[in-house]
Amino acid sequence: EIRQLRVSADRQKQLLEYQIQKTFSIYTGATQGVQCPLCGYEFCSLCNQQYHFRTTCQEVPEITQRWFFWCNTERGNYWQARAQQDANFRAQLEDYERQKVVNERRNEELRQRYNDLLADETFKSQNCRICPHCRRVVQHLGGCNSMICGQNYHGGDVQSGCGRPFDWSKAAPYVPIANRGPQQVKTKLKAPGEQKLVVHKDVQCDTCHNEVQGIRFDCIQCSSLTFCEKCEQRSTLEHSNQNRDQQKQQHVFRLIPAPIEEKRGIRSILSFFFRK
Repeated sequence: EIRQLRVSADRQKQLLEYQIQKTFSIYTGATQGVQCPLCGYEFCSLCNQQYHFRTTCQEVPEITQRWFFWCNTERGNYWQARAQQDANFRAQLEDYERQKVVNERRNEELRQRYNDLLADETFKSQNCRICPHCRRVVQHLGGCNSMICGQNYHGGDVQSGCGRPFDWSKAAPYVPIANRGPQQVKTKLKAPGEQKLVVHKDVQCDTCHNEVQGIRFDCIQCSSLTFCEKCEQRSTLEHSNQNRDQQKQQHVFRLIPAPIEEKRGIRSILSFFFRK
């Protein structure tokens, strides 16, 4: 431990800064989970945000937005529609009504995270562009248009990035996620006669241990954590409380309405929820 070395405070600071710089240089250009040697916080080596599994950096904002609206409005709308279609889903609607109060704190924390997301998106759209080689978001702090992704052009200040040169004036601007309202991300249910049983084959809910049916919920901040739609509300709330007790940032779940091949990514998932 550097802090235990019998050296001056200035020397400790130099060693800590060097350790952080080496941490960044190890993962330059790769999407890896990196743990800060000072505070233990795990973040993505490419976007510097809370580390995300099975999800690209570019997809995280949309997934966060979708989860925010689900927790605040669309969960209730979904179960009301389900209960009207099939009386067997009335138990889930009643459970949703009972859990409203305990969900409020989690929703307020999600609201803060969502507001921070929008502020970050606005800042990046005004100040950042995209590296043409690795698609990393890059900010220009001054000087000429000659850039090197992940470090100063003449060396130093090494951060995450591919290390390849590009021209700032020719780089594509960062395009933020649209500020959609909840009415634009509603889950569209088919009529009862058209409704087919959606089964995610070989995907097991981590609460009831049954094969997932209906909407599948995957935590993008956990290496493997999946809930079915019937267990989702109670299980994600418990997961939220555990993170709060450990003073960790709230996790985000992505909603998967239909079975997919993992290698296809999640663009089809997002288009399902954000279609006009």
